[in-house]
Amino acid sequence: MAVVWRGWDTQLRRTVAVKVLHAHLHSREEIRKRFDREAHAVARLHHPYILDVYDFSGPQAQPSYLVTEFIRGQTLRTFADEHPFDPPELAAACLLPIAEALQHAHAAGVVHRDLKPENIMVRDDGVVKLTDFGIAALLDPDEKFTVTGSILGSPSHLAPETIEGKPADPRADLFSFGTIFYWLSCGKLPYQGTSPAALLRSILDGTRRDPRAVRPSISDGQARIIARCLENDPAKRYQSAAEVKLELTQLLRDSGIDDPVRELAAFVRAPQAHAANVRARLVARSLGAGEEQLSQKRTSAALAAFGRALALDPQNEQARGRVDRIRRRERLVKVARRAVVAMVVLAVLVAVGWELRAAIRRVRATAAAERVAREKTAAERSARQQAEAASTRIVPPPPPPPSATASVPTSENSRKRTAPPPAKPAEALDVKLHVRQHAQVTLDDRDLGDSNAFSIKVAPGPHRVVVRHSCCEDNDLVLVVTKNQPVYKLEYGPPRPAQFKVLNAPRDARVVVDVFGRGPVLVGTASNPLPYSMTAPSQPATVTIGDRTLSIDLKAGSVNTLDYAQATP
Repeated sequence: MAVVWRGWDTQLRRTVAVKVLHAHLHSREEIRKRFDREAHAVARLHHPYILDVYDFSGPQAQPSYLVTEFIRGQTLRTFADEHPFDPPELAAACLLPIAEALQHAHAAGVVHRDLKPENIMVRDDGVVKLTDFGIAALLDPDEKFTVTGSILGSPSHLAPETIEGKPADPRADLFSFGTIFYWLSCGKLPYQGTSPAALLRSILDGTRRDPRAVRPSISDGQARIIARCLENDPAKRYQSAAEVKLELTQLLRDSGIDDPVRELAAFVRAPQAHAANVRARLVARSLGAGEEQLSQKRTSAALAAFGRALALDPQNEQARGRVDRIRRRERLVKVARRAVVAMVVLAVLVAVGWELRAAIRRVRATAAAERVAREKTAAERSARQQAEAASTRIVPPPPPPPSATASVPTSENSRKRTAPPPAKPAEALDVKLHVRQHAQVTLDDRDLGDSNAFSIKVAPGPHRVVVRHSCCEDNDLVLVVTKNQPVYKLEYGPPRPAQFKVLNAPRDARVVVDVFGRGPVLVGTASNPLPYSMTAPSQPATVTIGDRTLSIDLKAGSVNTLDYAQATP
């Protein structure tokens, strides 16, 4: 649209930049309006991190020009392509002044609408400046500027609502800020597409990778700020640049960077040396935090701190040793817990066994007492009948009818009628056992085989069941069978950790496992991958090996092969 010349202000004796509108564009009214809009937008703003405008020719002058301060430096795009902002905290230090500049512009009623790395200048002394307000929107109600059917701005950094043609809003600038923050932290843009249409679709769909999966050294706090800036729903984003500035300031303070401007200036002067210095300080801080958390027995927090140190410095022996020690301790704790569970189960089995034996003794004693009582009653009845028979022989009665004699019971027949029936054993019940997948199941030390469904006959009461599968620890449990429940579901024990074998990869390539819902976890390098704790026998996961990614079905208790040659860049 314009060409920029280096000029000399003869009145104030200073070097300036002169932005001259191309002659062939001067006849287009919308271009002149954009040029005029840039002058009026920046004229409202006076801030150390926004380019100053000194003079404007007016939209009708030929040629139309804009006179601004002269910056000795280069665009953020050019500088970052040559000098990556790694460790990622340097990206936060670089963009903190831009957040301040946006806060000032939004307070003055100006929305930039074309925020991108090419519109941020990096001076040779490390000061950054926000430039090019050519398509800025002024939020005055009487100032409106739209182009029907067109999208203003750079596609890779457009907010979803801008793509949909909605009015300009400061939160659209914060989305664009998030795309720059992602790119500067990761070295890649958050949204990709093989064509402009595909790119815009990915933005509208919110399709992007977690920045920690792209660069594992990014802290959780920095990833959270990026994610909130890139929310598709403006209501879920930060509502002002002041909030972003506050979050960035706290993030840097937590990282031990109290003077971001000084850190950025030192990085611009000596990128490699200062990046190494910042990395060493961050590693030392992470190690210190890990030791402190470990002393307070906060194992998870300590593991996260040592993991961050390893992400920043994969060869750090202190961090690796601490991680190995914590994981060994976790394994011992798991073994101890299983031993306690086994002891509790054994105690329950013993208690149930003693209770059953006592119940059986009580039932047998009751049955014996009832049998003795019945025999005593029968004997008394027999004696009474014999006495009555003897008395009838002394005084003989008239002879009874022949049929009546058959109905007189004898003592022997009476005894036979009153004898109790023998006790029957408990009837076996038809029971079905179900397992989620195939497993080896034993019932009271009887092997039922390897299947996912078992139909058996078993007596009611408690039984010891063991479920075995290579993916999980043995599940030793007590199953109480009752008459009114014919079906029982058996579960595996806790999943065993997943192991890894990495093929065809650089030895020092970092391996990051990202299981849905748990977030990315660094598991070491290709030459020495560490076990990964599982929450299920099988879980879908995305694994990043260095700069490549592959999707696998992670198996607990197995060695999962990761082939770098089959991963996609």
